[in-house]
Parts: sequence; structure tokens; C-alpha cells
Amino acid sequence: MNRFLGIYVDPVYVKVEGLGRVFDNVENAGANGVCFSPWLAYPALGENGTRYPDLHVDGYRRVVARPVWGEVETTLDYFYSHRPVPAFFENSPYHPPEKQARDPADYQIPHDMIAEAHRRGLEVNVEIHPLLPPGVRPEDQIVYIDGKRPELPQVAIGLCPNGPAARAYADALVRDTLAQYAGVDNLSLDWTEYGAYRLKDAFTCFCPHCQARAQAQGLDWACVQRDVTRLWEWFHSLTAEHLVRARRAWHSPSALLALLARYPGCLDLLAFKASSIVATYRRLRAVMDESGGAEVGLIARGWPPPWNRLSGMAYGELAHVCSAVAPKLFTFDYSALPAWYGREVMAWNPLLPESDVLDTLVDWMNLPDDIVHRSLSDYHIPAPDELHPARMDAYVDRVAEVVDQVDGRTRVYPISHPYLPASQWREMVALVRESRADGMWVNMYGYLSDEKLGILSEEWRD
Repeated sequence: MNRFLGIYVDPVYVKVEGLGRVFDNVENAGANGVCFSPWLAYPALGENGTRYPDLHVDGYRRVVARPVWGEVETTLDYFYSHRPVPAFFENSPYHPPEKQARDPADYQIPHDMIAEAHRRGLEVNVEIHPLLPPGVRPEDQIVYIDGKRPELPQVAIGLCPNGPAARAYADALVRDTLAQYAGVDNLSLDWTEYGAYRLKDAFTCFCPHCQARAQAQGLDWACVQRDVTRLWEWFHSLTAEHLVRARRAWHSPSALLALLARYPGCLDLLAFKASSIVATYRRLRAVMDESGGAEVGLIARGWPPPWNRLSGMAYGELAHVCSAVAPKLFTFDYSALPAWYGREVMAWNPLLPESDVLDTLVDWMNLPDDIVHRSLSDYHIPAPDELHPARMDAYVDRVAEVVDQVDGRTRVYPISHPYLPASQWREMVALVRESRADGMWVNMYGYLSDEKLGILSEEWRD
């Protein structure tokens, strides 16, 4: 098979397993690309470390397949894998962490990874998070239609892309990354979109920066606020009949069009979010070109359909800007999303039957499963060997929709996640292999047991 296969490799595994072993495993799996984030990690000292792997709200049972210093669940201290250039960040209120690596020699690890990858003929990507600086200030966050801002627990709390602080930090981060890692083939942007982990994420963003940008574009912001408020109030006063009608609308183009026509301001908000994210990518592409990175590709990682409509990840428009787009097929998150959305609906409407709420959400999210009588406890981030509820074929249409959106103008590399039982991992690899995608990224090496590395090699080369 000639299609692209890439694997995300956390530099911590080079420290733990050794450069040669890691790249032997990557190459033997059939990969022709690697990606890393510019972070180093060490076993935590004291109680201020970060759980590895991260929780993603309720992933308490989530563990990695490849041990880190002998542990599949541990606590790590993270350090930036280079010393940032202060001049790049002088106009930004945010700066990368200033903690120094415990062993200065470890700053060489990313450069060794780049050199080893190129020696083996592998493409090299660096992944950064332009909207996730440390210590996000409230005034730079997104704002919900009710005037509130995100609160923990959240998967992540980032910057509103339309704020001046976001622009200054993102531009500086791109310049600094290109200056530090000469020779990389692509810059991969993650979390560079609005959130979609909660139902209320659909009701963003109403910060002053978004209002100013929308009005400058000639958007009727008063209409947007009015219609989004009406929809917000509707979600807070649901009845069982509303759920029946919502499910019917999902299966009826006529009913769905009637619903959308009723709230035109909501459609305007979706279009505005998409234009905001596309503008962010266009600006960062220009920053790359101006900073000596004209030959470096730009990759957009983001939500797959239908959530990309809420997040602003407009793949069709991004196809004009990016060398590739990478929708995430993270089945462990999608195993929990019905409950994450459902708990909000139940909190707003405590008299609704829980099973009816979940039936409606599973329908609208297109995450069909074999659960007969649904309850919130059925949906969570699974344990390592627990089957993920949504059938793997639930992801076929998501890949096809992104391929249709870009319409041949850029490459489509879905990101598959091996945190799922081996049987379902085999299905997922085969699913992407048989799709119209141009290749696949695997996120991440730490979840690829030797068994799953073998499955990847077998199925991708089939």
C-alpha cells in the first residue's frame, strides 16, 4: 500500500525505550511519517505532576499500553523541549513554560528524532497548540450565550481565536517552533478550533472580540444573539414530545430544514465560527511563509462531522490553506459524549426520561450501538479491554464526508486512536484502509502494544 501512514511519538518514549527501538517499531509497522509535540517529561517530584495518560474528564481507567518507567499510569512533570526565543513573545501576554529540563542533554531528543526519521526516509511533523497557552486569563476565554465562561472539569480551556491575545500567542508560537526545529516537513495544529465536548459549546462564542469581528463583517449580531438565546431556552424547557420531534427531524430533510429556517441566526453563528477558524489558519499560514517556513506544510487536526460544524473546523475551506486535514476518530471520547451531553440536558430538564434523552443524542450524533435500554452509566471513557459502544462502522460516513468536503483540494488523513480492544482496533485500521482517505495518522505510540503494532502492520499492508 502506498498511502501515507504516520504515528505520533511522545519524546518520553525515546527517553524510556531508546531511539532505535522506537523507530524500529514505527518503521516495522509500515509508517512513513512521525509526529511529536515539543515536550519532555520526567517522573514527577512531589504532588504537582500531571497524570499520564491524561483523564479527558472521566478517563480514570485509561492507561497506556507501553509502560513509562515501568508504569502504565503515572504522574509526570513536563518541560518544554527547547528554550523559547523571548523576542518572539514580547507582544504576547502568554509565554511557553519557563521550567528548564532536568537534564540539558535532553533538549537534543527532538533533534535526534528529526535526524533519525529523515535517515529512515520518514516525514516529520511537529504538533503545537496555538490556543492553549499556560494560565489562560478569563478575559481571553470563550463566552457562552448566558455570559458565563468555561469551568472545570473540562478537557481543555483555551483562548477564543478572535481575541488579540490569541493572535499574538499563536503567531509567536509558530515563529518559535519553526526557528527551533529546522528541517521539519509539516506543522500540525491541534485544538485550533472551538470546543465541542459539551452541548453548551454549541452556544459560543459571545465574547466582545467575536462581537466586534462579526459586526465588522456585516453580520446581524442582534439576530444571532436572539436566535441562539431562543434555542438555549428551548433546550432548557424540553418535553418528551420535543425529543420525539427532534429525532423525527434528524430523519426528515423537510423537518430539519424547517427547524433551521426557524433559527437563521444559529446558522449565521456556525458560519461565523467557521470563518473565524479558517481566518486563523490563513493568518498562521502567512506567518509561516514570512518566517522562513514557506516549504513547511500545514496540517489541521480537528473534530470530525458532525461536531466540526460546532467547532468551526470547516474542512472544505481549510482545503485551500492546508496541505492536509486530519479529523480525529477518537472512539474513547465518542464513547463518553452521549453522557457528557446528556448530563447537561438532564440537569436542565430533570423530569425527562434518561433513556429518551440518550436515544435522541445517539441518533443525532450518529453513534449507533447495541444498547437496548440506555442509561448515562453506559457511556464513559472505557477501560483498556472494554468494547467501545458505538460500532466501528459509525465512522465510515465521517471519513467520507470530510473527503467530500475537501473535494480533492488537499489530503485527508483521519487520526485513529488505538486505545480500544484489539478486535476493534483491527476493524478501525481496516475501515480507514478501505476508505477514500489519502492515509492515516495513529495517535499515539504509547497506546500501540506489540500486538496492536502487529495488527497495524498486517491490516494496513493487506
